Amino acid sequence: MLLRFHEELPLSAADVYAYFRTPEDWVRLYGAFGDVEALDDGWRVVRLRGFPFPLVAKITLDQPNQRVRWSFRGFWEGEGEVELEPKGDGVVVDGYERIRPRGLGLLAPLAERLYLEKRFRAIWALGFRRLRRRATARG
Repeated sequence: MLLRFHEELPLSAADVYAYFRTPEDWVRLYGAFGDVEALDDGWRVVRLRGFPFPLVAKITLDQPNQRVRWSFRGFWEGEGEVELEPKGDGVVVDGYERIRPRGLGLLAPLAERLYLEKRFRAIWALGFRRLRRRATARG
């Protein structure tokens, strides 16, 4: 499943970057995430509320206030990236997340379409709504 996004936010690149630099920071942005546990070599277990299998994620590229890329392993496999481009008084967030469950064989595409894609899109939408509310609260 491939999720793409292009969002313009009335926040600075630094403000948005602060929510993507590490899996621990994702928890502050997405209410769907629970506890984060450190593993070896920079990998983190990120619990997802409502999902039986956590994300196991690692930041693979960190360009402060510009770009963050991550990979998944374990039950979920894939990668994602956000790129931050200043625009006027705000920032444009371009990115994607390619994620799929392992081990479902021929059922994987069906599970993605019927259940997973909607849930993952809702998680991203929640994060962008929270960022917009943060900007509004700051006035």
